[in-house]
Amino acid sequence: MKRMGKILSLFLTAAMAASCLAGCNNSDENADTSSAGSKPSSSTDYDIYIYNSKGENAEQFKAMCEAYTEETGVKIKQFSIGSGQDHMETLRAEMASKNPPTIFSIQGIKELPEWQESGRALDLSQAADPDFKKLAEAIPENLYLSTDGTTNYGVPYNLEGYGYLVDKQMITDIFGEENTEAFLKDARTSTYEEFAALVAALTSYIKEEKPSEVTLSGNTYTMNPTRLNLAAKLEGVFSVAGSEKWTYGDHTINVSLGAVFTSAAEASNADDAKLDTLINPFQKYAQALDLVTSNAVGERGPSFINSTTNGYDQSIQNFADSKAVFLQQGNWAYGNIEKVNPDLAKRLTFLPVKMPIDQTDITAEGMTVEKFNSSIPVYVPNFYAINAKATEEQQLAAQKFLVWLNTSETGKKYITEEFNFIPYDAGENDQLDNPLSQSILEYKNQGDILPAAYHGAPASWSSDVVGLYLMENYLTKEEWTQADYGSIAQYAVEQWKEMKNAA
Repeated sequence: MKRMGKILSLFLTAAMAASCLAGCNNSDENADTSSAGSKPSSSTDYDIYIYNSKGENAEQFKAMCEAYTEETGVKIKQFSIGSGQDHMETLRAEMASKNPPTIFSIQGIKELPEWQESGRALDLSQAADPDFKKLAEAIPENLYLSTDGTTNYGVPYNLEGYGYLVDKQMITDIFGEENTEAFLKDARTSTYEEFAALVAALTSYIKEEKPSEVTLSGNTYTMNPTRLNLAAKLEGVFSVAGSEKWTYGDHTINVSLGAVFTSAAEASNADDAKLDTLINPFQKYAQALDLVTSNAVGERGPSFINSTTNGYDQSIQNFADSKAVFLQQGNWAYGNIEKVNPDLAKRLTFLPVKMPIDQTDITAEGMTVEKFNSSIPVYVPNFYAINAKATEEQQLAAQKFLVWLNTSETGKKYITEEFNFIPYDAGENDQLDNPLSQSILEYKNQGDILPAAYHGAPASWSSDVVGLYLMENYLTKEEWTQADYGSIAQYAVEQWKEMKNAA
């Protein structure tokens, strides 16, 4: 989703973002339903007002509110933003209104300071409800919404993660059923060099009908002599949404940040000297992006960045139609893929985004090249915050709602089955129906995760600055050079410094 940075939330299509705004009681005269992206209802007949910035689950969010009202009698006014709607602009307007939200969304550390400084975000340790205090105290410190690492202002919506999506059946059709699981295991731990060789071999297989052997994690795999079944549909190795700058701005560049930063907070507090250590990782990021975009469905050029021909929807469609082996996306894309091809959706798993990082590029504590290229980013995209300026009665009602959502059978069912979320407190014994969510949980349980450090960069740096620069200057360019990698890296670092120092 593109969510935050603009996370996250905003990966999603209008089809998934059909939403509602409603008083969640059962009285027609108090209900006000409209589509996501409209203005919130002016109704004041409610006990608490919840502002939801994840428009892709708007319909399910409405149903969840209605279920809470049915169980408790507490009336909820709720609003979900629409696809592409400016979350912060809408939230600021609501916060300035006569009847601001009691619970609102904060999309990570970049948004937190505004609500801290205005006194709107409640320090969760100051909550009055004992059950809520217990819930808040159990949130792991690494999942805090915090600028100092100790004071928490949010309850996580969920966990999200991303990497290269791959259809297991596609691997079967290329390398044989007997090799599928071993291939996926070895691909997960393979080096960048091995992965790049795999990409080159797959391109020859697709474009020139030339099968070959590939080596991953030291083991050799042989392609079927002819392209059969799903493999016969392939048009490229990767499906890339060239017009969606958040995919290569926010998400791909975030992977490279894992070589230097262990958290968004560390990135947010980086000085210029620390930012200079990003030059080499950013060069490697550019090299990896070159590999992906030069082996994609469709060639780099003007059409590659055209939203009508190569946007998010088209990238999902191409992958779901088996025109590409890999698609860089997150578990939030599952619903869209399932709508196009439900059988393929059930066969999906994640592989890490690979980059040619070496140990001299790494300064993040505890990170190694092997761990870097075997891990995927897993993080909290959104948090529920409580309005500290709401009445005590409203704050208490908000706390009770969040306890219900995260501990009751009904609330937990909505989180996992209706929202298709990974619970933030999911552990080794949890089994999730969504295969992408389960894949992420396995990476998490094994400790093979990277941070969402880009949330600590200046607002709009990754997507609207670096992503736009790449779109306008490189994704229309047929060939990239080593000098281009250096220029991209230098631009990214200098823009971060400039935006940080201007703040």
